[in-house]
Amino acid sequence: MIHFLAAVLLAATTQPVPKNVILLIADGTGPAHMTVAKQARGAEFRIGTMPVLGLQTTQCADRNVTDSAAAATALASGFKTNHEMLGQDPDGKPLMTALDAAEKRGKSTGLVTTTDFWDATPAAFAAHAKHRHDDGVAEQMLRKNIEVIVGTGMQKFGKDKMPTFEAFVKDSGYTAITAPAQLAAAKGPRLLAVFPGQERDLDVPDAPLPLLARWAIDQLDDDPDGFFLMIEHEGTDSSSHQNHAIDLRRALISFDETVGVALDFAKQRGDTLVVVTGDHETGGLRVSEFKTGRFRIEWSTGDHTGTAIPIFAYGPGSAAFAGFQDNTDVGKKLIAAVLGTR
Repeated sequence: MIHFLAAVLLAATTQPVPKNVILLIADGTGPAHMTVAKQARGAEFRIGTMPVLGLQTTQCADRNVTDSAAAATALASGFKTNHEMLGQDPDGKPLMTALDAAEKRGKSTGLVTTTDFWDATPAAFAAHAKHRHDDGVAEQMLRKNIEVIVGTGMQKFGKDKMPTFEAFVKDSGYTAITAPAQLAAAKGPRLLAVFPGQERDLDVPDAPLPLLARWAIDQLDDDPDGFFLMIEHEGTDSSSHQNHAIDLRRALISFDETVGVALDFAKQRGDTLVVVTGDHETGGLRVSEFKTGRFRIEWSTGDHTGTAIPIFAYGPGSAAFAGFQDNTDVGKKLIAAVLGTR
């Protein structure tokens, strides 16, 4: 027994440390969503090629069923917070996130999403607020000096309490990109791409998430210290809230193709950890069949549920993400991977 424990401890201390960390989040996806993704993608299902598989629980500090803000805060920081809080604990203390840890190590950082770039999931990595819809969350994100930020929300600038986009980016140090055609030629130390939002947060025409992922990686991978990149597909969640099976399939296909982009990069490099998960389950999705035997998607709710959700990993340090764990465990492991600690 002593020799066995010594071997386990030795293995734990000799786990490789990644240079780059890519976290991909399909918002609102649980086990049944991954079943649908496999059915939609068939032999091309890239998530299914990842060798490390685990499950994570998702409850937040004050509820059994979380929202995206609290769930993303747990994934970003390793600590639970209350429903709809961003990047801070229930007492209001700001939490260090994986993105903060990457900046501390001198790594480049990026946030890419198919929804408003200041929405709960990306914002939890780069902002601190009592409520996810508090004023100033987007401005906080720009002050983090993140090298690459990509999302939607252009149609919201200049309305309600939002400044015009021109005023928002003025003096920010960011090169603004407002059309997919501008991506290829965009230059500058910090890049902010903002497009009009799409119905159910599906991919922007001419800038689907796989393309944005490849573009973001290209901007970040010249950093000799490495990078941390979070990529989110929000369409999986929005489609599930509306019980829209067709758009759910579209979003899942796009997300799996995006995972393929990250895996291709990681396999070519050998120094990149890729982690794929959701933040919570939405829709109470289940899979059955019609009397004809045809695949059938059924919903039990339009809200979030407390179902444990799958997590997949590939690359140096991936073994740490196996097994049944809490979302705070995932957050702590991500920060350890970014910092190069164990």
